[in-house]
Amino acid sequence: MEYKKQNVWCLKDIKTFVFSILKHTKNIEKLGEALPHKSAKEIVFFYHTFKKLINLKTEIKQSRELQ
Repeated sequence: MEYKKQNVWCLKDIKTFVFSILKHTKNIEKLGEALPHKSAKEIVFFYHTFKKLINLKTEIKQSRELQ
């Protein structure tokens, strides 16, 4: 059985991701700077997997309106 690296996100990573995405929207380069230990692929996968669960689209829209 082949070992595969798990895409583990701790609470600190999730908070950093949410704060960064609200600030920089979907700019993967900026998100990557905030999470240097995560690859762009991991960040995109996390976004698409959890965007509905944590209501990201609504939060991003509201963040843009406040700016």
